[in-house]
Amino acid sequence: MRAVFYWGRAGLGFENNNPYGPLLARAMGGIGVDLEAGYDEDLSESWLMENRDRVDVLHLNWPSYMYNTDDAGESVEKCAELIGHLTRARFLGYRIVWTVHNLYPHERPHPGLDRLARLAITRLATALIVHCEYGRAQVLNHFHRTHGIFTIPHGHFIDAYENKVSRIEARRQLGIAPDGFVYLFFGNVKRYKGVEKLLEVFSRLPGEHLRLLLAAKSNSEYSAEVIARAHAGDPRILTRTAEFFPDEELQLFFNAADVMVLPFVDMLTSGSAITAMSFARPVIAPGIGCLPELLDEYSGIVYDARDGEGLARAMDEIRERDMSACSESAFQRAKALSWEPIAEKTLEAYKYASKRSV
Repeated sequence: MRAVFYWGRAGLGFENNNPYGPLLARAMGGIGVDLEAGYDEDLSESWLMENRDRVDVLHLNWPSYMYNTDDAGESVEKCAELIGHLTRARFLGYRIVWTVHNLYPHERPHPGLDRLARLAITRLATALIVHCEYGRAQVLNHFHRTHGIFTIPHGHFIDAYENKVSRIEARRQLGIAPDGFVYLFFGNVKRYKGVEKLLEVFSRLPGEHLRLLLAAKSNSEYSAEVIARAHAGDPRILTRTAEFFPDEELQLFFNAADVMVLPFVDMLTSGSAITAMSFARPVIAPGIGCLPELLDEYSGIVYDARDGEGLARAMDEIRERDMSACSESAFQRAKALSWEPIAEKTLEAYKYASKRSV
């Protein structure tokens, strides 16, 4: 079987890329499925005609990148083309699978268009993949889909990044005292990530031995403003910024940290949490999206997102835990997210034939 995975413009290589797509492709190859990178600019009626005997499945992950631009008119045109091509694909016998990583994109210049696009894709798809049971319920609530939904977890990143640097060496390179307690935020600084809340809460925590390591990807005016505020504020906040961190640098941040803090405002699936757990780091996160199903009481703290003091209490409470035990629990939960059964389940989704016609 051959599937084309519309993962993103970076394709399916490991270099400078989210490793989910490449790791899925490698695992699918292990069970005889050729998962190749798809590019939205190549998706056309002529391509569909030329490849109908070669390709079985068109697999979408973040469909918004395939149509959203700053210009509303152009976005509508590109979205109409995408839906038209997917409709033609179904007519030609292709199967269409959508992994619902997020219900909607976090940054939505055209929210009405996103809604229409997802309703259409849900209707056209032969199968949907969600990463947790909460995601399944949301697909029903938002897009009214009841059949052909496969709950397949997000795989771990244990083998995706170098992990050779010790805690002591990581802290030495980052200028962090060996006996300090380090909270880590790693990732893009976007409004839905809640970084401003994290800065405010951390600044209220007493303790000269506490550190907040902000390893922030800065690629917008908003992120630059937040990072500047962090750099100029509490001297216990350490900032490391880049548009993109080399893969080998991640081990410094995670191995220097005691716990990852993800104060999300909105999300469904978190690759950031799985990255932390893959480095054996417990996670503090709100009880939203898939996080309550990903974490348990031993691998971190899931706090009530509706409680204004929930994050602060969690950041206090975690320091009373046995951090070695929390780290081991987080790693074992990550390890359970093995790519081999994920590939097998994904193949089931590929083979699923909807009883409903387009």
